Amino acid sequence: MLRWRELTSPDLSKLDPAQWLAIWPIASLEQHGPHLPLGTDAIVLEAIVQGIEERLEPSYPALLLPIMPLGKSPEHLSYPGTVSLQASTLLAIVEDVVSSLTAHGFRRLVFLNGHGGNTALLRAISADLCLRFGSRIYHIDWWADSFFDEIIAELFPGLAGMEVHAASVETSLLLHLRPDLVKPLPNTAKANHKANLDRVRTWFASPAAWSWLTRDFGDTGIIGDPSLASAEAGERILSFAIDRVCRLLETIRAMDWENI
Repeated sequence: MLRWRELTSPDLSKLDPAQWLAIWPIASLEQHGPHLPLGTDAIVLEAIVQGIEERLEPSYPALLLPIMPLGKSPEHLSYPGTVSLQASTLLAIVEDVVSSLTAHGFRRLVFLNGHGGNTALLRAISADLCLRFGSRIYHIDWWADSFFDEIIAELFPGLAGMEVHAASVETSLLLHLRPDLVKPLPNTAKANHKANLDRVRTWFASPAAWSWLTRDFGDTGIIGDPSLASAEAGERILSFAIDRVCRLLETIRAMDWENI
């Protein structure tokens, strides 16, 4: 596995694009309650990227693009510090990146996405990118497809409601990765979660689609219950996430690329 930014142009030109997978980590810059830093998604993403570099075989044929630090976060814009791209802006950036990659012959790309607000857009544009550029797009996204359900059930069996934002999973990860950046939880966090349980279940577990803003769930910026968080849980969650991403990347490598 190689980092794109550390190669020279001649280095890159010597690679056979048909044998290499480009991985693009995508995060966000947004409020994570009063206790977690604005860059939480990027901090976690950086740790997962480092973890997959360490755990995958050195010969794994992947090129890691630099982390995209901004995403689509309009639901959080009423909280200071959030920087959000418009949907059209993010779509344009994604298209430009894929266009640039295919100009150099690289047609296989993984969106390694660490922010739920990016999910729908990234998936929606993928078919268009495949058709326009002859690309093959893969998605690894830990805020979609029940990515954390298994480890949540193991670590937090008494968790009520759903893990949505700045709650026990993300707080645990930051307590493990950057405890110096974690502030004390607000006294109202657990009470706010209990007051909003029905709304969380309705809006995030319903088969109907809902548009929402973070303010709909109280004024803390937290959606969920962060009171169960611990550094020990964060270490196990991170290891779980890295292992699962590595398994998914191995699945992608096992696909018959030549016939795609």
